[in-house]
Amino acid sequence: MKKLPIVFILIFCIFLCGCVKKPQTSLDEIKERGNLIVGVKFDAKPFGYVENGELQGIDIDIAREIAKNIFDDESKVEFIEVTSENRISKLMSGEIDIIIATMTDTPERRLIVDFSDPYYISGQAILCKKDSDVTSVADLKNHNTIVVIGTTAEKTLRKFYIRSNVIRALNYEEAFAAVNKDSCLIADEALLQGFVIDNQGYQIFNKKLSQEPYAVAVRKDEPELKHEVDYTIKYLETSEKLDKIRKKHLQ
Repeated sequence: MKKLPIVFILIFCIFLCGCVKKPQTSLDEIKERGNLIVGVKFDAKPFGYVENGELQGIDIDIAREIAKNIFDDESKVEFIEVTSENRISKLMSGEIDIIIATMTDTPERRLIVDFSDPYYISGQAILCKKDSDVTSVADLKNHNTIVVIGTTAEKTLRKFYIRSNVIRALNYEEAFAAVNKDSCLIADEALLQGFVIDNQGYQIFNKKLSQEPYAVAVRKDEPELKHEVDYTIKYLETSEKLDKIRKKHLQ
């Protein structure tokens, strides 16, 4: 049998490689679908909340900016409500494309997802009723301490070795409703400020108990999508538009 000329073999290999379809990335699928699906909170003022029937907040505005970067149209975004407890599972199942939901970038979470650069630096703080006798974190040992499941609040409490009766709430709406004279809430300071703006009779301790960098979460092994997210955050930061977004909702 005659051997095929080496030149013919090379041409055939080049042709074959050209016929192999490039695997579709998550970003390709998003563009083909025509919108970005983002997991956000609906009860976390000033980051994601409903007011006058409209969803708004810092996280909402950032999501629209990412959609604008991908589609050149900020309206091409769909919002799915998530909680601190279910947001990662919704991301990993593919129900949402990214998470922008007051999510703190931690080493433990980086084992599961990738994070963008931080877009906000918050910190755990304590919210109590003004008639409470709590004056420091040490006083929590004599009170009930409310935390939201899936947040870093309980971890922060343990760091201070406080033996407090911990009450675990499913979401912030439930947590805020549980605060009374004998119960205080540990949560991110910015979220507590959003609550105090609309609710008199509560106080926040000025001293932060931790540093909490909020970032956008993306599934691992999705470099194209992460690149678009990182590019948007960097653009918002350098153009000072991110600062305007934060001030707009923190007034």
